[in-house]
Amino acid sequence: MPQTDDLKLAYTTLANKQALYAKLWDYYDGNQPLRYSAERLRQVFEHMDTQFSQNWCAVVVDAVLDRLNITGWTVQGSQALSDQLNDLWTRTEMTLDDVDAHLAALVVGEAFVIGGRDEATGEVEAYYNDPLLCHLWYETNHPRRKRMAAKWWVDDEGKRRLTLYYPDRLEHYVSSGKAENVSNAASFHPAESSVETNIWDEVPIFHLRRSRRSVESELTNVIPIQDAVNKLMSDMMVAAEFGAFRQRWVISNADLGTLKNSPNEIWDLPAGDGMGQQTSVGEFGQADLNVYLNAMDKLSLSLAAISRTPKHFFFGAGGDPSGEALVAMEAPLNAKTSAYIERFSFVWRDVARFMLKAAGQTVDEMTIEPVFASPETVQPKTRSEVHLTETNAGIPLRTVLRREGWSSDELDAMDKDKAAENAAGAASFGAAMAEAARRASAGETEV
Repeated sequence: MPQTDDLKLAYTTLANKQALYAKLWDYYDGNQPLRYSAERLRQVFEHMDTQFSQNWCAVVVDAVLDRLNITGWTVQGSQALSDQLNDLWTRTEMTLDDVDAHLAALVVGEAFVIGGRDEATGEVEAYYNDPLLCHLWYETNHPRRKRMAAKWWVDDEGKRRLTLYYPDRLEHYVSSGKAENVSNAASFHPAESSVETNIWDEVPIFHLRRSRRSVESELTNVIPIQDAVNKLMSDMMVAAEFGAFRQRWVISNADLGTLKNSPNEIWDLPAGDGMGQQTSVGEFGQADLNVYLNAMDKLSLSLAAISRTPKHFFFGAGGDPSGEALVAMEAPLNAKTSAYIERFSFVWRDVARFMLKAAGQTVDEMTIEPVFASPETVQPKTRSEVHLTETNAGIPLRTVLRREGWSSDELDAMDKDKAAENAAGAASFGAAMAEAARRASAGETEV
């Protein structure tokens, strides 16, 4: 494919992302438009000064995100490489960027990580990139092999720059005018040093996706229910303002301007004159806000089933569930999270392999294993009982704790603490025996 066609493809793909991804981020952030079932209702409420929403999109995403925690790395058969990789992961701040990457993959359906070496320092670098700025294409006959990637951004002069990444080269382009005036691929021309040799012999961009079938957000099936919840919430607030308080009415020939509505206030109203409408008072019934709350509660059931998020994340279940009850209620969420861990692990292994490659180490990516914290919510007592059962069955404690998500540093620290504790215990025992021998030789008896 000629490079002009790739440039057009890159521009069109990146431009087409902007509106959809911005909408998805708005829904996650709680900046959600109020939807109406009829245009007439829109016209009635168009002058509302305040908008109300109950952001369940963030709940659905964060429920998974909180369970996607990389706690460390291991390289099979090499503690030195494991230590080096954990050090690289920390120094490149990927301990923070992996959270951003997971969040973007959940919200918009994909995320990107770019690796390389810093031009000034020569240090290995890797960092998360917003999917609004990047895209990656695969070979048609080999859908796991990267063909090309693209990244664009706005430079300090306000111009838009675009780089195409190929396995053998990088092509750099810059817009002729300001970024806001770029409307098609023809707005770009080759930048200075337009072609650069790719020293890595591979596309150094890595792609996290929720699904390989299509790029789809975790919020795709959540947004319609979120719109319904926001409409109910707004209707409830309007009803609370205009109809939730009892309104009183009075029919009388007296001057009603002197009547005051306050606690312990007595209204002195004259009786009617016996002709026409007699003096009377009454009140209108208030709006029942439970109607709206019950409807939102029912929607939370639908949302829980669709997103596999426990219902008590949306509405309180009443009381604190036991550890075993939590395991049962969160089982669908944990299963979904475990599937994401398995899917994302393949990409993170590739990122880790590339970081070691940039550091001068050649490692088979399948020997690299990211250590994720266990997604299950387990009570301390239950966790201790599980540890005891597994160690009694002959599984080493280090293996049990590593499966649970402990990092290599934490396991090493535990071994050091245990050794120090044993040494202190042995020293105390030796001192006690020496003191007992001294007392015996001196003829002293213990009281």
